[in-house]
Amino acid sequence: MHPKSNDRRILAIALRSRRFGFAVFEGPNRLLDWGMVFYPLNNDVQRAAASKRVASLLTLYIPSVIVVGRTRLLNVRNGSGVRPILRSIRRESSSRLIPVHLMKRADVRKVFRLAHVKTKHEIASFVAQMFPELLWKQPPKRRIWESEHPIMAMFDAVALGFVYWQRDRARDPTPD
Repeated sequence: MHPKSNDRRILAIALRSRRFGFAVFEGPNRLLDWGMVFYPLNNDVQRAAASKRVASLLTLYIPSVIVVGRTRLLNVRNGSGVRPILRSIRRESSSRLIPVHLMKRADVRKVFRLAHVKTKHEIASFVAQMFPELLWKQPPKRRIWESEHPIMAMFDAVALGFVYWQRDRARDPTPD
C-alpha cells in the first residue's frame, strides 16, 4: 500500500566536504526539522561522523525517501570530497530499505526559475518566506570576494525538499 504523497516524510541532504545541511519534511508545507552537521576533513573520521549522524536522523524521523543534492563528488584542491559521505548515506538507507533520490542542480534551478528566483541568496530568501521559522537563520547576501556562508547548506537542503515536493505534485496531480 502506497501512502498518500502528502503523508510522506522526506529527508533532504545538501552535501559539502566538511558539513551537510539537512531538512525533514512531512508533506510539502510542513518542515519538521532542519540543521547542519559539521565533521572533520579526515576521511575515516569524516565517514564515521557523517554515517552516525545520518543513522540517527533515519532512526528519529523514519523518512520514506532521502533526497540528496547532486554536487561535485571531489574537491580538487585538497583531494577530499563528498563521495564517502554519499556512500555512507546509501549504505544506511539501503539497510533500512529507504530509496535515495539524487537531484541535479539544474532541476532545482528550473523550479525556482518559474518563480523568477535565480541566485542562491534569492533561493534562500524565497525558502525563508515559505517557511518563516527559517527567517532568523537566513545568511546575509554574499559579496563576490566572500566564501559561501556555512548555513547556506541548510537552506540548500530545504530548497531540495521544496523542489522534490513541487516535482512530486507535478507527477501526481490527483486531488486530495
